[in-house]
Amino acid sequence: MKNEMKIVTTTSVFPRGYSAEKALERIAAAGFDALDMALDYWDYGPDSPFMGGGYLRWAAGLRELAAALGVEYTHSHAPGGADTPELIERSVGTAAALGAAFMVVHPIYRRADGADLDDPEEFVRLNAEAIAPWLEEARKRGITVLTENLLDGASRDPRNVAELVREVGADNFGWCYDTGHAHCTGHAPDVLTRCAVAPLSLHLQDNDASGDEHLMPGDGTVDWSAVATALKGVGYRGDCVLEAHHQIKAAPDAERDDLLVRLLERARPLRDLLCN
Repeated sequence: MKNEMKIVTTTSVFPRGYSAEKALERIAAAGFDALDMALDYWDYGPDSPFMGGGYLRWAAGLRELAAALGVEYTHSHAPGGADTPELIERSVGTAAALGAAFMVVHPIYRRADGADLDDPEEFVRLNAEAIAPWLEEARKRGITVLTENLLDGASRDPRNVAELVREVGADNFGWCYDTGHAHCTGHAPDVLTRCAVAPLSLHLQDNDASGDEHLMPGDGTVDWSAVATALKGVGYRGDCVLEAHHQIKAAPDAERDDLLVRLLERARPLRDLLCN
C-alpha cells in the first residue's frame, strides 16, 4: 500500500450548492489527491445541475477540469438511500461521468411507519431486496456501490452492515466504515475484526462520541492508532477518504483554503499509519 493510498476529501467542505468547479479548484490547490463528490449536497431542486436534464454533461465537464488540475474524482455519495431508486439511477450515471469508481448509498434504517429498523435480520433482508435491482446497472458503468454504518436502527452496528454485503454477495457491492458514526455508537475500531467482510472505503471523521460532528482527525476523541491497527488487521486496501467537513464548511469563506491545508496535514500522518 505504501505511496499508493490517495488522500481524498468530500466536496461537502463547501456549502450546499457552492460552485462545483470552484470547489474542485480550491481542493486541488490545497494538495489533495482526489475528491469524493457529495451528490447529496446537490439534490435541492431543478436549479441544481445534478437534478436538471444536463447533469451528465455537467459531470463530464467536472471530470475534464479535474484532469487538467491533476486530480480526480474517485468517490461519490448519493442522496437518499437504498429505497430511492430514481436518485440512485441518477447518481450512478453521474458517478460514471465523473470517473468515480465508488458510490456510497445509505442503507434503509427505518420502516415505512417511521420506526427504527432495529432487527438485524430484517435490516439485511429489506436492504438486500432494495439493492438488487440497480446493482447490475452500476456494474455496467464500472461503479462499486458501498453502504455504510450510520447512527440509527441496525445500521448502528458495523457488523450488520458487513453482513448485508456478505448476503448480497455481489462483486461490486461493499461497505464504507465511518469512524465518527462508530465512535458515536460505542463501537471500538476492533469491531472490524468481527465483521463478515472488510470495508472497501472509509469516511474518516472525528467527534467526542456525543454527536456526529464530522471534525478533523485529532479534534475529537477517536483513537486513530487503534483505527489504523484495526484496518491493517483486516487488510484494508482502499484510500484515505475524509468526511471531516464541518469546520471548513462553517468557517468564513476567506478561511477555508487554510483549513483545507490543515485537513490535509492532519490526514498525512493518518495515511502513513495505514500504509506502514
